[in-house]
Amino acid sequence: MIRWLLSLTLALAAACGSGVSDQTVVEGPEAMTTPYLTIQETLARDSIDGLSQLSARVVTAAESAQAAAGVPELIAGAGRVAVPDIDTARLAFSKMSMGLISYLKQHPGERADLEVVHCPMAFNNKGAFWVQRSGEINNPYHGMMMLHCGDKVAWEKAPG
Repeated sequence: MIRWLLSLTLALAAACGSGVSDQTVVEGPEAMTTPYLTIQETLARDSIDGLSQLSARVVTAAESAQAAAGVPELIAGAGRVAVPDIDTARLAFSKMSMGLISYLKQHPGERADLEVVHCPMAFNNKGAFWVQRSGEINNPYHGMMMLHCGDKVAWEKAPG
């Protein structure tokens, strides 16, 4: 299933054009959080550039941990984030985020310099969580319109 999602994502990236330079190609193993955080930052800039390659990198990085809590949700969301409209990409990103939060809650050693943030107004006030680098809030759900909107949540109080 993971290889199929990766193949589909790469095929879509090739068909749609990426807008991402060759610098995003990673040799060797990569942490799931690396491309995930780039997706989060890209959506916060109101962009979808490069999401096909980034989502493929998430799937590849997650392959070895697919039996761990949250990873199937992370992979499923990654398989849907590479779309031509930002609203759908943001919805898929919320699924990725819930999976990553569940995973990181079980693997505290992998969450150094990362924090959980919640936007109560995302998706018509249903709210949504995400993981980001520690520091100023960069909201991937509302982007530049409300870039710094959200509340930081302690890991032990995060869902998952």
